[in-house]
Amino acid sequence: DVTRGVQYLHSRDPPICHGDLKSINVLVNSKCRAVLTDFGSARRLTKTAADTQTRRPENKAQPAPEFEATFCATSGTMTLTGNEYTLRWAAPELLMDDEPGLSSDMWALGWICYEVMTNSVPFENVRKDAIIIKHVIDGKLPSVTDHARMSLIRQLCSLMAECWSVDPTKRPMAEDCRKSMTWMVSSVGIGFRERN
Repeated sequence: DVTRGVQYLHSRDPPICHGDLKSINVLVNSKCRAVLTDFGSARRLTKTAADTQTRRPENKAQPAPEFEATFCATSGTMTLTGNEYTLRWAAPELLMDDEPGLSSDMWALGWICYEVMTNSVPFENVRKDAIIIKHVIDGKLPSVTDHARMSLIRQLCSLMAECWSVDPTKRPMAEDCRKSMTWMVSSVGIGFRERN
C-alpha cells in the first residue's frame, strides 16, 4: 500500500514529492490498508522535461515557504508546518542542502521497509544528529542482511539497498518498487491482491 501511495504521488502531472516519508506518517485504516499521511512537506515538482521519473535529477521540489500557520477558529488551535524533513530518514543530498525530490522519497521508502522488518527506527541507538549525518554522508548504513529477520528476505534487502543508493539517480522509481513489492508479497502466498 505504501509503495502504491508513493507511486500515485510520483505519477501525478506534475509529480508530487511527499517530503517526509517515515513509518509514523503511515496509518492503517479499518480495512487494514496503509495510508500515507502528513503532507505538510509535500511539494509539486517543477517539470522541466516530459519524463517525470525518479532518475531525472531536474525534478526538484519547488521552494516552500519557511513556515505556514493555520488557525482553526472552532478549536482555537494553530498548526505550524514547514519544509523541514526528519533527519533519520533524510537522504544524503538533503543533508547537503539539496531540495527534496522523488529520489529522496525513495531513500525514505527504503527506511520504511527497514522499520517494518526490524521494528526499529533508522539509527535507533544514535542520539546525536551530527553522528546520524556523518553515518549517512559516509554511507555507513545498517547491514540489512545482518539482521536475523532480514536475512530471510533477500529480495527485500536488495530493494532497500537500491533505495539507499548514495547516488539519487540510481535509486529505483516508485513504480518499480511497487511492482517488486507486489511480486514479493504474492510469491510468499499471504493472500495479498493487487488493487486497481
